[in-house]
Amino acid sequence: MVIEISTSVKQSADQVSCNLDDEVVILSLVSSLYFGLDEVAACIWDAMRESAKPGEICQKVMDRFDVDEEQCLADVLGFLEKLANANLIQAHHEK
Repeated sequence: MVIEISTSVKQSADQVSCNLDDEVVILSLVSSLYFGLDEVAACIWDAMRESAKPGEICQKVMDRFDVDEEQCLADVLGFLEKLANANLIQAHHEK
């Protein structure tokens, strides 16, 4: 699935997750696979508790970590695509 700047994303209902210090562990209820997220990925994950667009998520990452906007957006979009392909997020493409 391709995630674009105008795509709204949100954590899927088909998963359970928990915080472990600055990291997050996710269990997919669809595939029964576990996923471990480091501190940056956990920040992205937490930003998707409610529906958000990649630019909003990137801003939260930049507020917390030292990264430039262009690199942040590229990394966030790539990570969101991986989450979407694992069915861990819901994506809504706006027209």
